[in-house]
Amino acid sequence: MTEFILSLFSTRNKLRLSTLYQVLSGKHTSSVLIYGFLNDLLFVHGSFPKLTQEEFMKVMDQLVNEKRLIVTENQAMVTSLGKKKLATMDIAFEGLHYDRYGRTDGTCWRLIKFAIQVVSNLKSNNSDYIPIETSPYYTIQVKRWLAVNHFDRVTLSKRISQELNELFSAMPEEDANFLANQFSGAHMAGLLSYQLTAISDEVQLRLYEAERIHLLLQKIEEKPTFLLYRLIHPLLIQNFNQSMLTTRKLVLEGYTFDEVMKIRKLKKGTITDHLIEWQLYFTDFPYETMISKKTLEQLSQLPNIRTWNYRELNEKMPLDYGEFRFYQIGVLKGELTDDAQE
Repeated sequence: MTEFILSLFSTRNKLRLSTLYQVLSGKHTSSVLIYGFLNDLLFVHGSFPKLTQEEFMKVMDQLVNEKRLIVTENQAMVTSLGKKKLATMDIAFEGLHYDRYGRTDGTCWRLIKFAIQVVSNLKSNNSDYIPIETSPYYTIQVKRWLAVNHFDRVTLSKRISQELNELFSAMPEEDANFLANQFSGAHMAGLLSYQLTAISDEVQLRLYEAERIHLLLQKIEEKPTFLLYRLIHPLLIQNFNQSMLTTRKLVLEGYTFDEVMKIRKLKKGTITDHLIEWQLYFTDFPYETMISKKTLEQLSQLPNIRTWNYRELNEKMPLDYGEFRFYQIGVLKGELTDDAQE
């Protein structure tokens, strides 16, 4: 855990201690999400939902005692020794997305593995096998999935095999093998994650597996016609704030900000939070209707966008908080360009 926490300072010399804990434990407020985004930490949001503040502080104290970090009031700063340690660490986490998949990644992976086992045994006409899942949830989900997809056993098996080949071909071979070797079937028993890697540290192993599962889920999400997509799509939707999705749906249907407030009977701040969350997680945010030309003109002239402070800017020029954040996030995501501002 100490190396993982230290690795989060690889792109930032200084982090706010209390908010870093809130990011890791998954506090779901717009301020925490924005902080995670601005500090390139959104991918670990909710990565340790059971982490207590006491446990977190013990890790921080250890890093301070090792002289890797300096803590002043509520700020943690990496030291020269910490930077030397970071230089020796293999920090990638390219496929890790707890923010998007963390709530249901384990359930999705168990459901996929169980579905593979069921399809394999169906093809072999083998009913005498020990299922890897006995919970009613998994059995009901797979039965419903099979009932909706009206294929004979051979065709179903062929479709799933083709989908897996395409998905794994789009992943690094090592990652694909790590996941594929966990599958059980009519003539094989899947291995456990710890049997497929030399990693012995529990936290590192968990992150290693999560990174590969998240990458697979991302690939499946890109294939809405796949049977595997239909299997896990209800779970993928659960990763998002459902109230935010309702607001998003209304806006996409053409309702204005004020109309959505009236329909949903929610305060402006709540709708703004929904819009910020939508903007962070999706790529279909309607900038043209959410940011006025006046705000675009004002903010487009200012440098150092990542470090902007709303209160300071608002004192110099009256700004709507929502528009301020929409612009800042949009530019940093690369979705709002100079062309879009004209």
